[in-house]
Amino acid sequence: MKLKTFFLFFIFLFCVVLGFSGVAQASNVLVVEITDTIDQATVELVQISISEAERRNSELIVLLLDTPGGGVAQTFEIADIIWESGIPFVGFVYPTGSAAWSAGTFILLSTHVAAMAPHTIIGSAQPVEIGLEGTRMINDSKTINALVGWLEERADLYGRNRSFVNRFITENVNINGSEAVEVGVIEAVASTPQELLTIIDGMQVNTSQGMVTLSTADAEIIEFAIPLHIQLAKLIGNPVLTSLLLVLGIFALIFGLQAPGFGAEVFGVIAILLSLIGSGFSISVLGFIFIIIGFILLIIEVFVLPGFGVVGIGGTICLIIGSLFLIPTYTTRDWLISMDYIQNAVLIVLVLIILIGAFFVFLLYKILQIRDKKSVLGKFSGEYATTVEQITPDKTGFVRYKGEYWQAKSDTVIEPKTKVEIVDKDETVLIVKPKRK
Repeated sequence: MKLKTFFLFFIFLFCVVLGFSGVAQASNVLVVEITDTIDQATVELVQISISEAERRNSELIVLLLDTPGGGVAQTFEIADIIWESGIPFVGFVYPTGSAAWSAGTFILLSTHVAAMAPHTIIGSAQPVEIGLEGTRMINDSKTINALVGWLEERADLYGRNRSFVNRFITENVNINGSEAVEVGVIEAVASTPQELLTIIDGMQVNTSQGMVTLSTADAEIIEFAIPLHIQLAKLIGNPVLTSLLLVLGIFALIFGLQAPGFGAEVFGVIAILLSLIGSGFSISVLGFIFIIIGFILLIIEVFVLPGFGVVGIGGTICLIIGSLFLIPTYTTRDWLISMDYIQNAVLIVLVLIILIGAFFVFLLYKILQIRDKKSVLGKFSGEYATTVEQITPDKTGFVRYKGEYWQAKSDTVIEPKTKVEIVDKDETVLIVKPKRK
């Protein structure tokens, strides 16, 4: 009997230990959202997601992609991070209606498993640039061939259709999820992250550490909370906001120097610094030249020339042109971003800068008007006043001048309610004489 009891107790302990072991080894996946433009903040986000996945012992990392594109250097850096990671990455264009254009397509095809939700789009990876003549496609063979070669090698790395991926660049092709699976560009189409994990369960993927078999059917989904500092970096790194902050800062600085005491100069300096941080100090040379010229012209207009005329208008125009050159383009071969995004960004920046410029020009005009008025008020000589009480050479008396009471003196006797002419001003005392008849 004792032996039987001991045997049952041993089985019970074995089951308990096995149960705890199963709980401890339950797999999980880390889900990271990548939205808006691809920039340095995105690189840091991908990097720290690996540390978080390692801490949680995650099976893999899922990148939810919905982006118009972004920086080439940052895109390549993210691709290298993904390849060197010991934890597999799954790229998933999600939710329905999303798109991973240009650099987003490059990142998707750099993940170990590429997937899309229904009614999502990838492609439009042909580089574009914007100039004074408008937006146009880049067909420079050196640039195109370099990007095509890079994307084809990534396709080879993960066993995807090498001959098709180059069409994203050379033909600016766009395809949806079902088409992408059919041509062998991605591995799966799924409506939700949960469905995706079921589909890829048991799939073997090629990593820098060798072939890895995914075990994701019952994995727990953990949404990665993006750190505050990265959210702030994403906010000020937005090229539209970066451009606006710079122009707003310059106008505020000029306004603050012209009318100190309101804190505009402090705000201007902070806005300019945030703009420089957001742009990574990578302001285009041409844009920087225009902005400097515009700033100098506005300073001359406000502090040297009277009023606000041609020079001030020219300075404002230079600031607008310089700010437009801050919008990310492919002119410097630094950006892979959709044409629609650039056109919308230019339109938004142009409208807002014109409004900001008009607002500050109006403020400066009003300040100059007030200063001119004060200057006129300060000219007492030749003006007329009325005596309130008797004034003698030995005694000052009050006069009423433009509704205000002033002390006055004279070298002759002047009776009350007499019209007098102001000759000069001695500190706060007016020097007057009887008005000629």
